Amino acid sequence: MSIHTQLEDLSNEIFFEIFDYLHMFDIFTGFSLLNRRISSILQSIPLHIVITNEYYRRHIDFLSSHLTFHEHQVISINISDIIRDDSYIIRLLFNRHNFPNLKSCKLLSIDSMTKLGDIIKQIESFNRLVILEIFQPDHQDLNENNNDELTQIILTHKSSFLRSVDLQYPYHYLDLSNYRCIPSNLTSLNIRIAGSPSNVSVHSVIRVFRLCHQIKYLCIVLYNEKRFKNDNTKYISNYLSSVIENDLPILS
Repeated sequence: MSIHTQLEDLSNEIFFEIFDYLHMFDIFTGFSLLNRRISSILQSIPLHIVITNEYYRRHIDFLSSHLTFHEHQVISINISDIIRDDSYIIRLLFNRHNFPNLKSCKLLSIDSMTKLGDIIKQIESFNRLVILEIFQPDHQDLNENNNDELTQIILTHKSSFLRSVDLQYPYHYLDLSNYRCIPSNLTSLNIRIAGSPSNVSVHSVIRVFRLCHQIKYLCIVLYNEKRFKNDNTKYISNYLSSVIENDLPILS
C-alpha cells in the first residue's frame, strides 16, 4: 500500500525554507487564503519584494493590498521604477507603506520625475538598513534630482546598521569637498564619478580616500561625460594641483 505525502503534511520548518526562496508576489499569489495553518505561517515569515520592468500595474496593486498587513515583515526590496504600463513605482510604494524592518534596498531604472531625495530621507529613518543600492542603466542622469545633493544625503546617512552603499549613477566629485567624513559604520562603497576630462582624474579618487576612514571595500569608477563640460570649472584649480607626497591620505 503506497503512502502519498501531501503539501499539508510538510513541517512548518520546511515551509519557512520554501518561502525564503520565493518573492512576496509569488507567495501571496500561490498561498494566500489556502488554509488557516498556511495563513498563520505567512504572518511570521520574512518577505522579499522584487518588482521588475516586466510587471504591470495590477501586480503592484495586488502587492500593495497585502502589504497593508505585512509591511513590517519586509526585509528586502528590489524595485524597478518603470514597469510595462506605469512608472513612479518607487514613490508609490514608499508613500503607501512603511518598512520598519527593511535591511536591503535596491532601486533600479529611476524615472526622471521620481524625487529620490525625498525617498532617501524617508529611508534614513529605517534604523535596520544594511545595504542601499541605486542603479541607473546606461549611466542616465536622474534628471529632476540633484545628484550631488542626493549623494550627500546617502553618504552622510547616520544609521548605525548601514554597511554597504552602491551608487551607479553620474556623480560630480567636486561636491565631496563639503563632506567632513563618511560615517565610520560604512565598510563597503561603490561609486561612479563623472565629469569632463579636465576635472576627473586620480585627484578625484584622493578626495574620496580622505573621507573613507573605515572603508574596507572601495570601488571607484571614473568616466568622462560631455554634459559636465565646463561645469564648475572655476573650482578645479585646487584639486588639479600637483600631488604633495606628505599630504596624501593614509588608509587603515
